Amino acid sequence: MSPVLIQIGLSFFIAGIWIAFATVLGERLGSHKAGLIANLPSNLLISLLFMGITRGPEYAAAATAGVPMGMMVDSIFVAVFIFLLRRGVWVALSFALFSWAIAAFIVIVLLPPLGLLVSLAFYCIVSIGLFLLVHRWLGRPKVEKKPVVFSWKIIALRAFFAGSVVAGAVAVAQAAPPYMTGVLATFPAVLTSTMVILSLSQGTLFAQATGKILLLSSSNIIVYAALVSLFFSPLGPWLGTLLSFAGAFGFMLILGKITSRFI
Repeated sequence: MSPVLIQIGLSFFIAGIWIAFATVLGERLGSHKAGLIANLPSNLLISLLFMGITRGPEYAAAATAGVPMGMMVDSIFVAVFIFLLRRGVWVALSFALFSWAIAAFIVIVLLPPLGLLVSLAFYCIVSIGLFLLVHRWLGRPKVEKKPVVFSWKIIALRAFFAGSVVAGAVAVAQAAPPYMTGVLATFPAVLTSTMVILSLSQGTLFAQATGKILLLSSSNIIVYAALVSLFFSPLGPWLGTLLSFAGAFGFMLILGKITSRFI
């Protein structure tokens, strides 16, 4: 079977199952932890792993240069979704995806490939700026969780929806050069699935509060990509993926303790 088809299939199953259980876990633990859990690497992990296997570790490491700009574009997606969510889930999603498409076009087509430090600067300025805007507008609302009834049917439906979104995003990103692949690999498939699922299951306020944390926890993806760029070439894609994920998980724990004090 073609490696591309295997990657798309694994993206569907692994990311779908991960997002389904992550949203249920987030519902039980609250919006703050939901925003942290959702941004653990999943579709990017699969994409970079298969790049390393099929195109070589150096190619995958080079693709990480586009990740900061991709996450900057994702931050725009999340912020638009948050601001428009009170007008309805599908209205918010439509405008958020349109905003993502415009920003991605500017990054990929109009701007030249940027160096890592410049990309990080853009990401920090935009993501932190949007977080401050959302935090000022949303404040620290008291979010009441709705009772969560564990159901395998609900898990299966969430997994199918999330897996379909992620697998589609992975398929689109196959034929691009490294920098463009790094940007496209961060398509907000996980964010889309998470925000839509939580909006429908827990309501507008819970999803907005989760989205606010997602703006900060997107830095976890940057950490993962940076570790991939360091580990893949000398250690190979499998061990590099394991160590990079461990580092990203540790960063998430630290970020969770820091943000719990003031968000």
